[in-house]
Amino acid sequence: MKFSFVPIFVSTCILLCFSAFAEETRAINLFKEVRCLVCQGQTIHESNAEIAEDLKTLIREKIVEGKTDKEIKSFLVEKYGDWILMTPPVKELTYVLWFAPIIIMAIGLIVIFRRKIVKA
Repeated sequence: MKFSFVPIFVSTCILLCFSAFAEETRAINLFKEVRCLVCQGQTIHESNAEIAEDLKTLIREKIVEGKTDKEIKSFLVEKYGDWILMTPPVKELTYVLWFAPIIIMAIGLIVIFRRKIVKA
């Protein structure tokens, strides 16, 4: 009877460790999607700025509260705007940002092909 609690204790410890590992992995993935407000070109995962550490703490707290990734991102966008996300959403205000590279590349290809046709 004395040793019957050991398997239960061990399995509980294992489950808690896996749960903490899964939460930390999820937090790190979110850190890689959120821009540092001070460094601008870095994610909060890469940044050592004080505000990046504050955002990391905030994200971890939201995960512990049971919020989904989408809810956490929505909260950050509501508080800081679309700019906080490393990959801004596709919407009316960002169409140029998303589609300008494709349009410029298409124009470049048309110019190259026309020059080849003229030379031939």
